Amino acid sequence: MRIRISAVILSLALATTTVLAAPAPIAPSTPNILAAAPSHFNHLQKRNWVTDKLKELLQEALNSLECSACVAALVGVKDVAYLNKNWVLSALNDICPSLSKEPADVCTGLINSQGPVIIDSLLKADLTGGDGKEICFQVLGVCPAPAVSSGTLTFPKPRPANPTIRAASGTLSDVLHLSDWHVDEQYTPNSEAQCNRPLCCRKYPDSPASGANNRSASSWGDYNCDSPVKLGQDLLKYVPTVAKPAFAILTGDVPPHDVWSETQGTVVGEEANAYGVLASLGATVYPTIGNHESGPPNLFPTAASGGDASWLYNSLATAWSRWLPASATNSLKANNGAYTVSPAPGFRIISLNTNFCYTMNFYLYAKTNDYDPNGELNWLITQLQAAEDAGERVWIIGHVGPSQTDCLQNWSALYYQVIQRYSPHVIAEQFFGHTHYDEFALFYNSPTKNAASAISTAWIGPSVTPYTNLNPGFRVYKVDTGNWNVYDAETYVADLNQASTWDAQGTTPNWHLEYSARAAYTPYLSSPSAATQPLSPAWWHNVTTAFESNPAAFQQYWTYRGKSANKIPACANGSACPKEMICDLRAGKSSDACTPISFSLKARSDQRAEAMEAMAGEAMMDPSGLHSLYTRAPLKPWNKKLCGTINKH
Repeated sequence: MRIRISAVILSLALATTTVLAAPAPIAPSTPNILAAAPSHFNHLQKRNWVTDKLKELLQEALNSLECSACVAALVGVKDVAYLNKNWVLSALNDICPSLSKEPADVCTGLINSQGPVIIDSLLKADLTGGDGKEICFQVLGVCPAPAVSSGTLTFPKPRPANPTIRAASGTLSDVLHLSDWHVDEQYTPNSEAQCNRPLCCRKYPDSPASGANNRSASSWGDYNCDSPVKLGQDLLKYVPTVAKPAFAILTGDVPPHDVWSETQGTVVGEEANAYGVLASLGATVYPTIGNHESGPPNLFPTAASGGDASWLYNSLATAWSRWLPASATNSLKANNGAYTVSPAPGFRIISLNTNFCYTMNFYLYAKTNDYDPNGELNWLITQLQAAEDAGERVWIIGHVGPSQTDCLQNWSALYYQVIQRYSPHVIAEQFFGHTHYDEFALFYNSPTKNAASAISTAWIGPSVTPYTNLNPGFRVYKVDTGNWNVYDAETYVADLNQASTWDAQGTTPNWHLEYSARAAYTPYLSSPSAATQPLSPAWWHNVTTAFESNPAAFQQYWTYRGKSANKIPACANGSACPKEMICDLRAGKSSDACTPISFSLKARSDQRAEAMEAMAGEAMMDPSGLHSLYTRAPLKPWNKKLCGTINKH
């Protein structure tokens, strides 16, 4: 899931992140931070002197948020790491608590788990040759965006001149979309819900005594916390009362957001338990891998980086074997988490591990010009070509959406080409998660973005977890079993503001239909489509046009985007926010997005509410699972997008 990158991880990223191009360590530049150390110092004195200078560089970079300062900090870190990696970790442990306002256990856990991978990647980077600017852009948004340089793909066969789409059957089935489950087995009712850590509603060593909480956690959940086990169980009991799913898709992220303490051992157990609960649904579930599925989170090795995630793929293959055939679980193990399965004749689901585009997967920076790590996009093309040859319809499911700004732009651009080649005659729909919001993104076959050129929709599913400041929710699609297009999408939520009442009255969450996409947006359209027609990419483009011309329509979308939670920030009509949000809805590739990545440091505890009020749009969540804030800060010149040039037809 996408949650805000914590102050810790960003200081860690500045300190040890890398965007790499070289296969082997590149020696530090000369002169460097080491050469400046007084020659008469002994080893301990030199260590202290060097780490002090390194901390100064890091502090300057985070204070100024300027491109040159960020690159200088990375170069300084690399110089020190080349001599002694532990000196870098020591410096980070020294500055983390004061810089991030996080408790020592959070800092230590993050640095010890993420640091070694990041440092190893940093040592391979040519930081002054462009890698430094790229990492400073990708992680902090403080350098100009590098030019998209992934090139043009070659496909096995040319696109058919007049491709045909399988006819609708006239029969609609329910399909359940769950995303960002994030169950917290350590959730403790009546614990502190407004704590000093990235994740609350747990008993920590320094938790206040009983009765001294700032706010006590209800038994059903809290806006600062992940899902208690019983919230997910209750959701699954409710689903059959409103839908009879032919199957379900789960677009990633099962473990909780205690990213500083998640390990291989913890995630394997949490995932096994959660999938056991999901089995109670009684329908086949087709899952995909989220960034939190790995322990530590976010880290998925590539062939270029080295490292081994076979333990994860093997574990998931075992857990998912209750739903997937052997051909799919074997593919999952052989293809770094990707698999394909056919739920019905003429229909195929392709599950991708989109963490290979995720900007906080630091393994990716071992080779920045490897735009298709582990050959996943090449594998996808092979599957789509086979589907085209067989006349099949395809759904693509993944976690991090290619439209999201934390998907690497070169990977996203290549993926966009794949969608253009095989849509709409092969690819019927796409489904992702990660943001926790109820969203969508559009793909076009032309730089001119209008209803005629819209070719594919990416449905971004609402999260089950209320983390952060959202109501728990899920979607039910009405899907034709012939063309496998979506004819309606119904979002269901529970109003977590009433959680204390549920406890007091001994009742359960008030799950209810929040809205039907067709019913909600059709009144705003000048030429509504018939109920016998799917919610096509053209239909959704026309909805975005209505958002531009009708402020009430956009505000309705904004409410639904946040699942009607009363804590969502304003996106005021007349401000830049609506224009940027509409631009993002039309940005199937991340380089087209109008919402920039920027950075500020805030403590989560007593500043949480103020921070949320101050944020808008993409300020919301970044999937590293930590919590410093991406905010809508004044844009650098290189982050300004020409939103005014968006086509309005």
